[in-house]
Amino acid sequence: MTRIVLFEDAGFANLLPTVYWRSIGELQCGRFNLIQRAQRDWSQPVAGAWTRDWIAPVTEERLGIPINEDAQPGDIFVNMRWLPDAPVEPATAPFVGTCGNNIAYVVCDEKLASKLHQGDFLDRSSWADLVALAPHEQVDGHMIEYPWDIVSNSARFLETDTLDHVIGANGQVHPTAVLIDEALIAIDESATVGPYVVLDASSGPITIDQGAKIQAHSIIEGPAHIGPNSIINPHTRIHGGTSIGPVCKIGGEIDACLFQGYANKQHHGFLGHSIIGEWVNLGAGTINSDLKNTYGSVRVPVNGTDVDSNETFFGAAIADHVKTGIGQTIGTGTVIGFAANVARSSLLPRFVRSFTWMTDGSVEEGDADRLVKTVDIVMRRRNRALTDAERQLFQKLPQIVAYFEPDTFPHHTSWETAAEALPVPQTVDPMR
Repeated sequence: MTRIVLFEDAGFANLLPTVYWRSIGELQCGRFNLIQRAQRDWSQPVAGAWTRDWIAPVTEERLGIPINEDAQPGDIFVNMRWLPDAPVEPATAPFVGTCGNNIAYVVCDEKLASKLHQGDFLDRSSWADLVALAPHEQVDGHMIEYPWDIVSNSARFLETDTLDHVIGANGQVHPTAVLIDEALIAIDESATVGPYVVLDASSGPITIDQGAKIQAHSIIEGPAHIGPNSIINPHTRIHGGTSIGPVCKIGGEIDACLFQGYANKQHHGFLGHSIIGEWVNLGAGTINSDLKNTYGSVRVPVNGTDVDSNETFFGAAIADHVKTGIGQTIGTGTVIGFAANVARSSLLPRFVRSFTWMTDGSVEEGDADRLVKTVDIVMRRRNRALTDAERQLFQKLPQIVAYFEPDTFPHHTSWETAAEALPVPQTVDPMR
């Protein structure tokens, strides 16, 4: 029997800090997350996943599928980072499809399944050996390498994701609302659109999901997606390429941003070309820059080194459970780590380490036990509660962060050189 099993590989390290709190497959990209995309590409449900050991309990709990089970003959292992150009027709087993220097998917026969183990994908040094185990060739598509790839691909996918689900203006639409190119606007029957709202789909489709509320005088330009039970505050302007996940509260001006969900950016202020994690709260007046004064490509700190994004527009990667103070300014190409609290009267550094507590007066490491209590309060306000697995992950993350993020930036040139100084196995997984 053919089963689709998704896997994480060593490339997850370059997507940190956005994947400390989730598997790669749970990243939203356009209207759907990467797991849902794989199901569409392969035309069948995902039957399991191979992930980092330290994220496995949370992943199994959230997805409800087996995690890190042994391979079986007939299994097709698919890289969570691979975005094929079209629905996939798999090759005959055994086979390894490669995309650039990465493994895109593996089709197992009995021999290959017996030789394939969960840790193999997480160790870059084993990739060449895996490819040598079976016939292989390059396949179409491309890989998500860095956080800005999530932002750019999200905007691209919104063009087609929404067109697949056009259902018409079925919600409670105020008679004064203006719908431009209404045939490309999908409003769920449980959603509401308030007075004098403008939904402009002339540049791409717009979907407003179940329970969403678009309040008075807001403007939404397509392509865009507003997720379930999210609220768009009065006078908000949302530019094309924006995807708002579930249960967000959004205000101000938003341009080509991706909100994973359960995040607040309620007040006035610009936010552009950024990825924003879950349970983020951006204080009143928080703004960012997504364009350099030189109009050059944006360089972004990744695991202790500057990486050229080759993007003219990229604002910030803001990890889960981040909080900013009022009036916080965020520069072009900034990375704010997991559970960081920042409240400065000046521009943030381009890299803020996870668990940092930063003010004008000091930069300290936040206490995980104290922070998790705040997380519990925040989540209960949205009728959610930390599970035991999530609580254990949160309290384990300071140790993991110490492995991947240098104490000062820049310090190490990459996570590989950082690993050489640590008394742990030479893989990208410090908890194995």
